[in-house]
Amino acid sequence: MQVLSAPALSRIHSIQTEDPRRSYLWLQQMMRASGTNVTVLTRLSPQRLEQLIRLEDIEHRWLTEKEDSTSLEPTLERLHQFMVDCFDSGGGHIWLDAVEYLISMHGFDATLNFIRSLADAVAGSEWAVLLPFSPSALDSTQIAQIRREAPVFETTTSPPDTVGIEDEVSDAATEPDDADVQEKEIDEIIAPGVEVEPGLVMLSRIPEVSLSRAVLQRRMEQWKAMDFDVSDLLAALVMEREERYARYVEYEEKVRRAVECERRIRELEALGFMTEVTKLRFRLMQLTGLDDIEAILTRLLAEAR
Repeated sequence: MQVLSAPALSRIHSIQTEDPRRSYLWLQQMMRASGTNVTVLTRLSPQRLEQLIRLEDIEHRWLTEKEDSTSLEPTLERLHQFMVDCFDSGGGHIWLDAVEYLISMHGFDATLNFIRSLADAVAGSEWAVLLPFSPSALDSTQIAQIRREAPVFETTTSPPDTVGIEDEVSDAATEPDDADVQEKEIDEIIAPGVEVEPGLVMLSRIPEVSLSRAVLQRRMEQWKAMDFDVSDLLAALVMEREERYARYVEYEEKVRRAVECERRIRELEALGFMTEVTKLRFRLMQLTGLDDIEAILTRLLAEAR
């Protein structure tokens, strides 16, 4: 028998995790044991979210600009208003599974101010705010700043500022994944690649056995630093290893094609096709319409020659 602890109300807590499956497992166990109401705000679509938690047991909002019955516009202002409205009545826990996404969308400073504002707003209410995030996605200074506003809540132990709840916790929820334990250090796995063009690097492929969530997160950071749009890979962070690797390989192939296209775009640039170069580069970094981009490049270069 293990004591499962529920975060104290009227406060905001951060939860550091590299495995979304385990954090959602803990959330569901805590919810079942305590009877608390849970509202999940996440970048995961309902179809993805239901793979991690029973949707009928929670309130949930999909942070997206798409039209959907569960959607919530992912602006800091809209999010803040939604959560403050929750604080005004009832009680429970709000699980804001979007810290890394909000930082990528709005910047770290704006997101930190948002967290500070939530800490003030939730005080005195019957609600608690939980902020799960991956430490590998942030630098040490950023982690310290978030922890200052939202102290870490350990989901596997009982912090002093909690309400104890006895609940059976399966070994699967606490034992590490053998593959993750035995994998090499992340920095060794994420080896430097070969620079093909300034700013773009052809990175070495990561073996499937080494593609943990932390490693994928780091690779996404590398691609994002090259200005590629990595939003399509966010869902892969909650997939099983085999499916995660398939999604990674699919995305990597797009990057490989984009790097080759960039080389050809530079040829166009040298030939003076400045308007076309600007348009093609913008589309290229979204990694969409690559077939069309390749066809345009082939045509323009053929005409120039």
